[in-house]
Amino acid sequence: MSDLKKPANPERSKKDAFDILDKRVKIYRTASKVWQMQMWVKEEQKYVRETLHTEDKEIAINKAEERFIFYRAKIQQNEKIFSITLDELRHRYLEHIQKQVDARQLSKGRQTNIKTFTKHCLEFLGKNTKIQNVPEKKFRTYLSYRQQCKSDSLLTVVRNESITIKQMYRWGAEEGFISTNYSPDFGVIKVPKDEGIRESYTVEEYKWLVGVSKNWYKAKDVRDEEDKFYRRMINDFIVLMANGGFRTGELHSLKWKDVKKIVEKDGEKYAEITIRAENVKTRKSRTFEMRRGDVFERIKGYSNYTEKDDFVFSQPNKNAKVGTRELYGYFNELVRVVNKKHFDFDVNKDLYCLRHFFITIRILAGLNVYDIAKICGTSLVQIQKHYDAAESLVTSKKMNRNTLRFDGMGNVVVDGN
Repeated sequence: MSDLKKPANPERSKKDAFDILDKRVKIYRTASKVWQMQMWVKEEQKYVRETLHTEDKEIAINKAEERFIFYRAKIQQNEKIFSITLDELRHRYLEHIQKQVDARQLSKGRQTNIKTFTKHCLEFLGKNTKIQNVPEKKFRTYLSYRQQCKSDSLLTVVRNESITIKQMYRWGAEEGFISTNYSPDFGVIKVPKDEGIRESYTVEEYKWLVGVSKNWYKAKDVRDEEDKFYRRMINDFIVLMANGGFRTGELHSLKWKDVKKIVEKDGEKYAEITIRAENVKTRKSRTFEMRRGDVFERIKGYSNYTEKDDFVFSQPNKNAKVGTRELYGYFNELVRVVNKKHFDFDVNKDLYCLRHFFITIRILAGLNVYDIAKICGTSLVQIQKHYDAAESLVTSKKMNRNTLRFDGMGNVVVDGN
């Protein structure tokens, strides 16, 4: 089936043309002897034109009648005859997402994920693919495709990508770009239980990372003042991530007005921080106190933008948030430097693992899991689901401090504290 736009003169170049089915279908030939059909789809204001693959007039009439019934059945089921491309669907969906971000209904971090996940879909199917023409079960091969592209892809990530792609198609159906009955079928993507455990830096790895990063801006290979600035910046970003439990996007979007006050207690400085709802994945604001308030004071010493509405992590010579390319680029460069000095340093861990480090360390310290969840802006269920291994370690240590014995009735008796 072709879906050409309605021409100014649809009768031009037709010969031997005649109508059937009360003029709802036209059968005709052009320069070729093969019969073709034309049918006006009022619901979409377009013509369907397709070849009937025969030179026999009677066969052509029968085929045209069958195609008419086929198309009318689709229309009656609210299915689309014509289709936009996947690239067009994604473009319009991202415009919709931008409006949600502007209205503070969606975080910029989530917007970034949506852009990335839907881009993978674009690469999977091809940007010029007509969305209505893709069999729903085609998406069952998405998992193997992603694993071929990136052999270490986590199943959790692929499953999240599939959910986002489904949401894009559902939105497309609601907007009338595709049949309301269409739903990508990714099959069942099973995630191993142990994959859900968040990967955290070890204490030793964190010490190596900070030990190198704190003096990196003084190294002999510093290229210029801008390079020096970004090297200082990435060290401070790392320290605050590890001490505040931020999501990467939350810290990246932090403004000076969100740093309410810095106070000194027992020789250490603490900062009161507010994470605005618009920058939070869960759309809920939170305020908490964190260690290393001195880092904020240090940033003010070398940043050119420290007014209330300026970003804490601003660009060196522009009143704008540090670009993600610089943020992740300098972190990745730093990781390679650390690995050269400490061969056991895991280069596969990213900035977000510092949030996991914050949570894991506090679980191991025996802090209340509910309190940790509140500070980090997540749910108790998420903490229990992803950090269960750390919780089990704490529980086992508590149990080992006690002596278990059994009374005469076979009941467990706990001695000690």
